[in-house]
Amino acid sequence: MLASCGLRTAAGAAPASDLPLPTAVRPSPARTRTASPATTPAGDGTRIYGTLASPSTGLTHDWLVIYPPGSSTKAKLPVAIVLHGSADNIDALNHLNYHVHLGEAVRDGVRPFALAAINGGALFWQRMDGRDAGALVATDFVGLLASRGLDTTRLALTGWSMGGWGTLRLAGNELAGGVRAAAAISTPLYPDAAAAPERWMSDADFAANNPYTHPQWLAGVPLWLACGTSDQFYPGNVSFADILSRTPGVGTPQTHFAAGNHDFTFWESVVTDQFAFLGAHL
Repeated sequence: MLASCGLRTAAGAAPASDLPLPTAVRPSPARTRTASPATTPAGDGTRIYGTLASPSTGLTHDWLVIYPPGSSTKAKLPVAIVLHGSADNIDALNHLNYHVHLGEAVRDGVRPFALAAINGGALFWQRMDGRDAGALVATDFVGLLASRGLDTTRLALTGWSMGGWGTLRLAGNELAGGVRAAAAISTPLYPDAAAAPERWMSDADFAANNPYTHPQWLAGVPLWLACGTSDQFYPGNVSFADILSRTPGVGTPQTHFAAGNHDFTFWESVVTDQFAFLGAHL
């Protein structure tokens, strides 16, 4: 299953009970609003929580923005949108210690940027079942981030599992031309729905939204792919990296293929390289 492992408290993270946990996605009127966010000092940065009523999905979604240490929550920072896996939500960023690793990256000389995430359910960050999670990100959430003063002209995408699929698909579709870098981790990459180990969507939706068969979408986008060698998605990632390198207009992606599984342990292990790549392009 995509990102089917349960959330864990990684070493050095505050116990989950000490963190403001996001609530489930709820039905909401089709209008955009921002709740008064709760600010959570994190030592290695500041985490801001809020909610967004999305016209694109008709639901209310919890969101999270992480500012690096030393940066005001009003700073006009570039931003990397983080797309979670299908069994996860924005709380996964805490369990991956992203607030800690962002601080480490900035102290190591990476140009400061913010991280932003929104609950997207299991919609694969695209239009499915009458709800448009692609527009949720590209229109509703990017608009909210801009309204908070973040510099959405300097935008990157990253995510794991289903979020890797969304990263690659959004970078070449709704956000085409507006993404400075895309970092996709443990992405399910198959030539067609029949080859995939599970049925995540209709065959037609899979064909229309599949980055594997549309590498030309990613022309001009700096790319970084990561996957554990024991992950069932590893062969597809290796193959896709080769496809990208042979696609006119698409550069050879940077890759981080190393020992690991489809789990939080691997996803946290690649964070240093992931954030360095994002920061270099933001």
